[in-house]
Amino acid sequence: MSASKTFKTLRQSLLIAITSATFLVGCGQPDSKSTSEIVSETSSTLDLNDAQAREMARVVDTARPELEVLKKIRGQLREEMLAQMQQDSVNVEEINALLEATWASVHTKLPVLAQKITDFYTMLTPEQRSKVKERISKGWKSNHLERLESANTSRIVFGMSFALDLDDIQEREITNLINTLRSTSVEIKERHRELREEMYDLMLQDSVDAEDVAALLDVRWSEVQSKLPLLAQGFADFHKILTQEQRVKIAQKLVKKWDSGKDS
Repeated sequence: MSASKTFKTLRQSLLIAITSATFLVGCGQPDSKSTSEIVSETSSTLDLNDAQAREMARVVDTARPELEVLKKIRGQLREEMLAQMQQDSVNVEEINALLEATWASVHTKLPVLAQKITDFYTMLTPEQRSKVKERISKGWKSNHLERLESANTSRIVFGMSFALDLDDIQEREITNLINTLRSTSVEIKERHRELREEMYDLMLQDSVDAEDVAALLDVRWSEVQSKLPLLAQGFADFHKILTQEQRVKIAQKLVKKWDSGKDS
């Protein structure tokens, strides 16, 4: 699997809770916009009244500290995985322990995120909730994960080969690795889709209970944990295929992409 796809797939699976938290604003990246900007965009989309706009501002402000913590966790994971990528060798157990620690850190935040999601949907009318569902559903269909999943193996390997000057043996090994990990990626994607659908069902009910939202997030989030050893092994296998020069090069490319904000 290409380094870019490896990290994106890993991030998607590990940060389901963070993705769910973006339901709070309905659109955009909450950590890159001010509260007034988020409220203004949401008000325009959902036609919020004054009382709803004030409640929206309160929910966003109280959610920001948790989202900042999650953003920091994501950044730390990136840095540690990049450091591992550039080492002469990696240990699967250490990689898995790193993923487990990240999983546990985000898992502790689920009850708070569930309450914020509940606060947001409680203030909306049934019509507004339906509009939020339509907007989020449309966004998911066009997101980068969906586009990545549509790319075939040969296209991914070709791009990697061009960027890293892979030899024939490396191309074959990476092709085999991608094909091996695709089933895991598809399963994670399916769980992600199921989470969205179940969240939709909750949001369209007459009332939204924070405990129900937390339980839903906990069940789906726990399913991710079972896939961590496979992701750790995939990362280790990918590391082993590349030369030290190629590992450094691809780490530099990832840093450049993240710094540019193209993969925030």
